[in-house]
Amino acid sequence: MKTPLLFFFSMWFCVLNFASNAYAQPGSNTPIIYESRTPNGLWTAPSTWTATQNGVPVPDSYPVPGANNIITINNTVRLNTDYAVGGDDGLLTITPTGTLVDAGGHTLTIGDIRGNSKERLRVQSRSGGNALDLFKISFIKAIGTLAAPMQTSSCVTIANNTVLSAPSSITIGGNLTITQGNTAVEGLDGQGRGTLRVEGSIIATPGAVRNFVATNIFVNNTPFDCLAGPLPVELISFSARLEQAQVNVRWATASEMNAASFVVERSSDGKNFSTVATVAAAGTSAVRHDYQATDYGMRNGLNYYRLKQVDLDGTFSYTQVVPVQVGSATSKVEAYGSQGNLNVIVQVPGALQQLRVLDTMGRVLYTETLTAAPTELVKRSIPMPAAETRVYIVQAVTSEGVISKKFATTP
Repeated sequence: MKTPLLFFFSMWFCVLNFASNAYAQPGSNTPIIYESRTPNGLWTAPSTWTATQNGVPVPDSYPVPGANNIITINNTVRLNTDYAVGGDDGLLTITPTGTLVDAGGHTLTIGDIRGNSKERLRVQSRSGGNALDLFKISFIKAIGTLAAPMQTSSCVTIANNTVLSAPSSITIGGNLTITQGNTAVEGLDGQGRGTLRVEGSIIATPGAVRNFVATNIFVNNTPFDCLAGPLPVELISFSARLEQAQVNVRWATASEMNAASFVVERSSDGKNFSTVATVAAAGTSAVRHDYQATDYGMRNGLNYYRLKQVDLDGTFSYTQVVPVQVGSATSKVEAYGSQGNLNVIVQVPGALQQLRVLDTMGRVLYTETLTAAPTELVKRSIPMPAAETRVYIVQAVTSEGVISKKFATTP
């Protein structure tokens, strides 16, 4: 009798062990819980994570895009792949000690087109520093809270029943696009604790940016191509400044790979660029390099500068555009845009006190009182009711009088 009983229990133990191991595999519907454990670890390195599923360790694993993963970041993790927070229970939490940083120009997608909108991002408050410092972020059918700063070097898209609450600050190096209904980015309860800075433009319907104090929204309307890839170098800084009778363009890299040269380009309209200077790159390097080029041929008025990085194989990419004012500011009121969005640029000799937009019947569609009364260039991206063609009157109330101009948007 001993042999059959021993055989029976041995087989039963094997069945239980197999079931337990099978239950812990990533293919199961039960979420895998990941917690970062290694500072400065790569996203795709299993050594970065501690992973469990239903309490059972999942060895040699890292979060796979779109899978049912619940992720908590407790220290710095480098995103070296595109990733999507999805699945039935997918959630990304960044604690006060955690940071997710870009490592090569990747996109983080928060949300899943399948199913209903649900909480996908939870960024906890901290004493200082960015919780998210990435290349590009997209939100889709997601509810998220940013209680700590978020920054991107490229664009942010918010779509499909997404609500992003930002009691902290959002800094976007490209455009902010908000689209497809019941979608918004909002400050916290209108308390003025949220700050929104957009280097490019805000492309959104009226009311999509809400509960922010007007003075906490900064939009530069700098031309930006959201399809442009990141530089194949790690760029620390890029600036252009008027110094005496020349514009000095400076940039620095932390590392370079197969880089051939840098081309400094200038434009007077932000669209058509010409070469100012070409500077040889370091090639492949893991140490800091500082560069500089000087432009003596700038024109009076606004000049736009960008950096073109050329690889050894001939491929290239661009940085964002940096504006430089040359000479004293003359009176200037401009507006452009298409249906639903009016971009206004105002530059006046005196202090700008108020900005207004009216229709042809004289009805005020937008008004903003500038308490700081700036004397430099002021840019605004103003959502307007969509129509095939609309005519607007833009008024700038200054310390020296009122300037009015009429503009028509294109369909």
